[in-house]
Amino acid sequence: MIRTDVIIIGGGATGCGIARDLALRGVHHYLVEKGDFASGATGACHGLLHSGGRYVVTDPEAAKECITENSILRKIAQKCVETTGGLFVRLPGDSKRFRDSFLTRCEEVGIGTEVLSPSKALDLVPGLNPTLEEAIQVPDCSIDPFRLCMLNAYTSRRRGGGILIHHEVKEIIVEKGRCVGIKARERLTAQVKEIRAPIIINAAGAWGDRIARMSGSQVPMTLSKGSLVISNHRLTNMVINRLRPPSDGDIIVPNEAVCLAGTTSVPVEDPDVLDVDASEMDIITSQAGQLIPSFGSTRLIRAYTGVRPLLEATCKDGRSISRGFRIIDHENGMFSILGGKLTTYRLMAEKMVDVIMGQLGLNVPCKTASLPLEGQEELSGYPLSKRLKGIDDIVCECELVSRRDVEHAINSLGIQYVGDIQHRTRLGMGPCQGGFCTYRALGIMQELGRVSTEESLEILKLFLQRRFKGIKPALWGDQLREEQLIESIYLGILNMESKA
Repeated sequence: MIRTDVIIIGGGATGCGIARDLALRGVHHYLVEKGDFASGATGACHGLLHSGGRYVVTDPEAAKECITENSILRKIAQKCVETTGGLFVRLPGDSKRFRDSFLTRCEEVGIGTEVLSPSKALDLVPGLNPTLEEAIQVPDCSIDPFRLCMLNAYTSRRRGGGILIHHEVKEIIVEKGRCVGIKARERLTAQVKEIRAPIIINAAGAWGDRIARMSGSQVPMTLSKGSLVISNHRLTNMVINRLRPPSDGDIIVPNEAVCLAGTTSVPVEDPDVLDVDASEMDIITSQAGQLIPSFGSTRLIRAYTGVRPLLEATCKDGRSISRGFRIIDHENGMFSILGGKLTTYRLMAEKMVDVIMGQLGLNVPCKTASLPLEGQEELSGYPLSKRLKGIDDIVCECELVSRRDVEHAINSLGIQYVGDIQHRTRLGMGPCQGGFCTYRALGIMQELGRVSTEESLEILKLFLQRRFKGIKPALWGDQLREEQLIESIYLGILNMESKA
């Protein structure tokens, strides 16, 4: 049995941010996550560090939180953030009235703007639709959610916190009406660990109601699926938004060697049963093509989807639901934190830990807004070309990941799953989507004694199945030809179908 002061359920940005905040305030804790870090909505987002512009007309309070946290994260998480800047583009037919409201609200909440002529906007982003009527520049940025979670968890570990990834909570232990602990099963060994603490924080995102119900409580949530597609190279060096009320397919975000375009908003019931519909692909590609015409002829390499854990609302349109957050005291030792956005994760963590400090009778102020994230010195930062310095023996050509990077992830971080290497190094996140580098990483794991030959083959098969699920919606044109090449490599050269 493990004893601690606070248990955090959920290893997304909010859960990891809470762990860092507790660590900096001297509170012992354990974080438990059923997958790897950022395996829910955090890892399935479009990697946008919001200026708040997207919500400024419909949800000014959330917009104000976004611009404040945008400024903080650019300072404390420099190696996670690419300061691309962003444009809100008005195309023919888009409302001038909305444009006027946008500018007024931006001024009211403190979002810096600059109105650009079409020629100036095209100078900044040559690939923009040349028929645009104007653009408004805002301080949007691109952010790496995986790095963000890892660095927050780094502080927790370094200061004595417990981190258990790939451990699924199977039971909330309730005694005399109080939540006093959890039982979590380790994915690889099926070993069950019992952890006891007087306070449990439910930061499980879309799975929050499921966790709350284990203790006899519930949380009011609305689940909204959002799908995105990935292009095979950067079509823009700035974040591009459509200057209109939030809708499907109206954001394009540069992310290292690729671009992410999205998103959609579809109500769902079960966060574990998700697929990208063909209609979503059509909507995203057509709408993104209105912003950057070349998007329609660019090879799309993958589609993916995640679930937004929104506050409960009676309206059917998920885009109308506030992106604010809420903390619920279930009055049984469990607290749930709901809603919010990746951009506001630090603020959410601060408010949650403030509540916990009150419960523990402690008075230690939050430091997360002023202290840079620890562990950034090991990261290359942006742009991607910085990784070329001193690099040799490249394992992943798309994202410039070296053998040294992979070995460090395996040896220093205790990696057991090839997907975890991807999240820590970006291996396989580029145009080939792991087709040419995953088997190399597995070979390194085998050489280092982490997996046997038989295990590595099973892992590779599972990886290829997961990979194909994301690639299947984009199988046409050049992407179909590349997938036929990958199939030839694995089935022909590597003989993956053989049972011998």
